[in-house]
Amino acid sequence: MDTPLGKCFETEQFIFPGKSSDDDNNYENNIQGNISSSSSISSSNRNRIRAGERAKENQKSTMKVHGCCNYFVMLTLMLFAFSILLLGGILLRGRITTIAIVAPLTSKTANTTSVSRIPEETRSSKKTLKVFILVGQSNMQGHGFMKKRDNNGNFRNGTLEWMIETYPEKYSKLKEKNNSTLTLNSNSTVGGNKTSGAGGNWRQRDDVWIVYNRQENIDNTGPQFNQHGYLVAGYGGDRPQQHSRMGPELGFGYEVGDALNRHNDDDNDEDNNNQKNILLIKIAWGGKSLAVDFRPPSSSGTTGLYYEAVMATVSKTLNELSHLFPNYQSLYGDSGYEISGWVWHQGWNDCKKHSGMAEEYEYNLSNLIRDIRIDLKTPNLPVSIGVSGMQGWDGGKNIETIIAAQFAVANHTKYPEFAGTVQSVETRSYFRNKTQSPGDEKYHWNNNCESYWLIGQSMGKAMVELLTHKK
Repeated sequence: MDTPLGKCFETEQFIFPGKSSDDDNNYENNIQGNISSSSSISSSNRNRIRAGERAKENQKSTMKVHGCCNYFVMLTLMLFAFSILLLGGILLRGRITTIAIVAPLTSKTANTTSVSRIPEETRSSKKTLKVFILVGQSNMQGHGFMKKRDNNGNFRNGTLEWMIETYPEKYSKLKEKNNSTLTLNSNSTVGGNKTSGAGGNWRQRDDVWIVYNRQENIDNTGPQFNQHGYLVAGYGGDRPQQHSRMGPELGFGYEVGDALNRHNDDDNDEDNNNQKNILLIKIAWGGKSLAVDFRPPSSSGTTGLYYEAVMATVSKTLNELSHLFPNYQSLYGDSGYEISGWVWHQGWNDCKKHSGMAEEYEYNLSNLIRDIRIDLKTPNLPVSIGVSGMQGWDGGKNIETIIAAQFAVANHTKYPEFAGTVQSVETRSYFRNKTQSPGDEKYHWNNNCESYWLIGQSMGKAMVELLTHKK
């Protein structure tokens, strides 16, 4: 250091009045060596010279002490003022910082003053968990057969295994490259035979979390979640069909997860600091209509029991995130979650002939969008709708009325209040006939996993567009 203060800290020691006997002896020896060379000097003169030299040395020592102390005082005052300004700026920005002043250890060590900051990330600066709510009836549950075989032992067309064999460049990402067992929590263990396919285990995505109500009794509408963990194939069907069926959640989760984490291709990214997690809350029961079961409060008549059940399940899930996902608190404890989107795929039970349900579907669906935004306290919540194309382009009058209503709410001319926040996606081209499918349940897309994947993927793309527009 070139400054006098630096020299004092680096080359000089603090000199305090009242030196030790060793210091006196060294001092006496030095003085004696200087004056003994003049033999002509009398004893009394020697004493006067010794006294004068001692006085000069004490004066120099005092000046050194005062100089170093002055610099030290100035430095302390400057650091104190700087700390006050820094702390004030930090508090104004809403951040909490601990400032520690480290004192000198001994008089012989360099006397330095250091500032140690321990920042705590705040709600405004920390990433939030993005939550997407997937709601509907049996086709939101998903009834795609994942690995059903024909009489020759081959995977049937339209199974998930067939998709991987036929289009490996598109779907091999759904399988692990090795046969390692995948284990989640107790309610969603996906290791062992339950999730293993012909060529290995299904891959789980640790950046996409999922909770599925999968209620055994569809009449039991109390808030439940019977399967949760990382997204993996097998989150479809009713409770007895766990790990054997899939729905739109798989394609949706991959599409949105990839879009949010597209920039994170570097495997060396320390601690995955840039990874953005999403949570899918999937709530669905088979055989439920919008006109009765999911009827929104703003529509005339009685609010649907299943509408209330959806809201109760969402609330319970969000309140128990730390229990469902143990790493939630460490990742998002300070920032929490953000309800980012609503995904709707429903319509079959409103197609009943002579019921009038199809004719009021648009009215009920527009009210549903308004009401969920009110109840979830998200005024501009993005809504992605997969239209009811499960009969392809040859659907009957009622199903076409339903589809028209589903597209109508996304018409920004007709519903300017939904402009930029609602999209409906075409799905009729995703229908596959029985020869192309592993099942013959036409109302369940003939149990075709490719259909369910494409529906979910399309709804995911629409959601990403809405989120981009929202920014």
